[in-house]
Amino acid sequence: MTRPHVPVVPGRAYAGESLAERVARRRLQFLDAGLEVFGTTGYRTATVRQLCRQAELTDRYFYESFEGTEDLLMAVYAQQFEELQRTVIAALQQEDVRSDPMAAVRAGLHALFTMASDPRVARVCWLEVLGVSPRVDAMYTRTFDGFADLVIGFARRYVPQWELSDEEARMLGLALVGGVSQTVTHWLLGQYRESRETLVNVTARVFEGVLLTLRPSGLTPR
Repeated sequence: MTRPHVPVVPGRAYAGESLAERVARRRLQFLDAGLEVFGTTGYRTATVRQLCRQAELTDRYFYESFEGTEDLLMAVYAQQFEELQRTVIAALQQEDVRSDPMAAVRAGLHALFTMASDPRVARVCWLEVLGVSPRVDAMYTRTFDGFADLVIGFARRYVPQWELSDEEARMLGLALVGGVSQTVTHWLLGQYRESRETLVNVTARVFEGVLLTLRPSGLTPR
């Protein structure tokens, strides 16, 4: 169900908050509510009423920021994946791992699986966005491609010269990200039977094999 977007007009400060600040705060409340609802009972059964109840706000405020539940799903997904990417990049850039490619790989994977250990995050980012609509599919594909580019950029830091074409490099990045994504999905659906350390160890081996194949003589950071 969708309604026309409610425009935000300038207003006076109330209780120390400007109108823009109040709108932003309410939007964050709905993002938190979306993560909780979509990440537990799921997107397809979610209603605006349920989301408003979770956010402790009225539907008037829901439509202030979102046209419908699909818009909120996309916003929650973008928020969580952006945080995931920031967390992984920060882990890769730690001074104590930058000189050792496999230490960096393990740090990045540990950061990713730590976020994915929250089943709400894993469900929203790896399950609930699939097959919703063409525009959600397009967003998911763009995000997946961007994360694959991040992986290839990391590999080039340690293997600055390789014989892969741009197309092969892109598909390699997608294959690596796809492997990690499938592992997260299995972990979630299996109710986290395996330890996080096991997942880091196993997926790190995949990255190590790829890096060594790209440059069998060794791995050297730039």
